[in-house]
Amino acid sequence: MKIKLILLLMLFGVFAFGQKMPSDYFDEAGKAFNEGQMDEALSGYLYIVENYPRNELYPRALHNVAYIYSLQKEYKKSIEYYTMLMRGGQDEHEPLGADIMSDSYANYRHRAASQISDCYFELQQYDSALYYLALSDTTYPYLSDCGNAYASNDIQTALRYADIYLKLGQKYKAIEKLLPEIFNTELADNSEIISKLEWLLAGKTNLLKELDKSIDNVYLKTVTSTYRSYQHYCIEYMGVEVVYPEGFNSQEYNEEGVKNRMRQSEFYKMIERIN
Repeated sequence: MKIKLILLLMLFGVFAFGQKMPSDYFDEAGKAFNEGQMDEALSGYLYIVENYPRNELYPRALHNVAYIYSLQKEYKKSIEYYTMLMRGGQDEHEPLGADIMSDSYANYRHRAASQISDCYFELQQYDSALYYLALSDTTYPYLSDCGNAYASNDIQTALRYADIYLKLGQKYKAIEKLLPEIFNTELADNSEIISKLEWLLAGKTNLLKELDKSIDNVYLKTVTSTYRSYQHYCIEYMGVEVVYPEGFNSQEYNEEGVKNRMRQSEFYKMIERIN
């Protein structure tokens, strides 16, 4: 009896030692994803979601389940899992490793709301797409330590707003969302903003005259945040306030320098071209 009991304990010990951990499932799912085996990757991440809700890998696995469903065009399932993520209590500042998500912070709620917006866009439910994009932009704003990342996010968000408003038949609202990014060039590529505005503004008259007048009337605006106050030069164009960011040209960040750089911008050249 004693021999059997010891043997049983030994077998149990070997079984427990050899049992896979959530990190094993996560790593295997990641490898499957990178190899294009979506169903296998989904199965691995789902196993963590369904069996280890308190594990530190749970929110990442939950995100990856939702993300894979969106890749598979299972948009309703994707929304279901992204909604679970958005309602969770995860740390938005959680640092990320090298998995499906690649930003410095997890941005769980921001990411979930943004992806839900994309899913509704694909489902042609544009009012819902707009609601969740606004949620990702205001209630759960993007977090980063990198100025380039912020600039890129601002540009991509503006483009997505524009796409939704165009689907809703609100052309001016699309233009209104794009205009604040016309000088956002120091830290990111805004060429898609300029191209879309060229298409949207084609056929309009007096655009260059109005732009020159706006530039001549450039003004300095003080902005106060929680931590500090700072000043930006701005213009009002087509009823929209447009900030000229200081960027790397601080020595030229004065009224005349800003006016000159505005007239050298790709946006100004585009307006000259279509007028």
